[in-house]
Amino acid sequence: MSLRIGDGRKAHVFVVDRYSLPVHIHRLFCGVKNPRREGGFSGKWGLYACLKCIRVGDIVFFYQRRIDEPQEHRGFRGIYEVASEPFFDENDVEWGSNKVLGKCPYCGVTYPEKFDDEKERSYCVGCRKTLPTGQHIVPNRLLIKPLQFFEKCVDDNTAYVDQTDPGMLWTMLFRKVYGPGRERSVTPILPEEARKLVRLLERVNEGLKGELTSNPYVPKHPQPIQVNLGPGPKVKCEHVLQAWLMDNIDKDIPVLKDIVGPRKELEWFGNEVMYGIGGDKVDVLTLHMRDGIRFKATVFELKDDEVVADDVRQIERYSYWISQLATANAEPRVKSLTLQPVMVGNSFRKEALSVMKSYGWKEINIPYLWGGCKVTILPPIGLTYRVERGTIKFDFEAPPSK
Repeated sequence: MSLRIGDGRKAHVFVVDRYSLPVHIHRLFCGVKNPRREGGFSGKWGLYACLKCIRVGDIVFFYQRRIDEPQEHRGFRGIYEVASEPFFDENDVEWGSNKVLGKCPYCGVTYPEKFDDEKERSYCVGCRKTLPTGQHIVPNRLLIKPLQFFEKCVDDNTAYVDQTDPGMLWTMLFRKVYGPGRERSVTPILPEEARKLVRLLERVNEGLKGELTSNPYVPKHPQPIQVNLGPGPKVKCEHVLQAWLMDNIDKDIPVLKDIVGPRKELEWFGNEVMYGIGGDKVDVLTLHMRDGIRFKATVFELKDDEVVADDVRQIERYSYWISQLATANAEPRVKSLTLQPVMVGNSFRKEALSVMKSYGWKEINIPYLWGGCKVTILPPIGLTYRVERGTIKFDFEAPPSK
């Protein structure tokens, strides 16, 4: 199957289980929970950033996590297309005996349920009442439509261990290996990772497409998911800045567009991109393509307050590994790449600017088995941001090198 991925069309993986999967695929929507905590990697604004990364027309895969089913009945499933902007809806959605909740059926709380390991039950964090088995509170949603429905899933061994298909699910693997706390209910995946999943789904299903019976869910009172920046001049937490950036990175924002470049060259962008076993990740990554070949990667490190010297020194830690992430499995192969680090903060300490000025152009060679890849690491760019009249404005603190 020929499926366009890249050139601005991204792919995302939503986590489900055997209870919620039938509701999502037959009622044609996906979603994430509504955390009570606002900040942090898995807080409300962190998940909003993931939702704001998604565009209508993007591709969706589901990952069915394990409960008690056999290995061959859980894994990656697909393939769907995003059909709406993200929204909030408290209404329940049903398919057969399965139900996805919009709120607690007893007290109306929309926060995620908690699981009691000792009693093996889920309960509402508001009223503490036990929820029916397999019912999850998922009010943040997106509508989808089927692109290609495959009956069989791609199990974990086929996805992560089998070496008969080229490439690897780099960013997904590190979330799985690192374990609890790094798993997410939605995550963007690289174009080459999405293509691999398509190939594996076709192979596992021997090219056979299934028939999907559907009854599309129509939200009754959807509320748009909005990024509240607050009064300024700073945002209240880093992930608010990240959510706003994901919502606007491809919208020709002054100053920012000078870094992102022409939209026709913006192949991909994503947030909370993992690249290492220890949970190492970058806040925002953009990939750029020209004449059908990836030629540049830009890493944004975000700070809601001031940027300090240690923040800048992160460049040394991620440069080599992000260079590999952006080139190792790229299609077509990349023999030359430019890596542009960008620091974003409300202000910069003098020591941070001194460290930034100490970085010159640097070249590294990655000796792949198929040949070398030359990577040019550019001096970091510094951007200051400020919240002003409901939007964010940027200025160069350390402009791009010439």
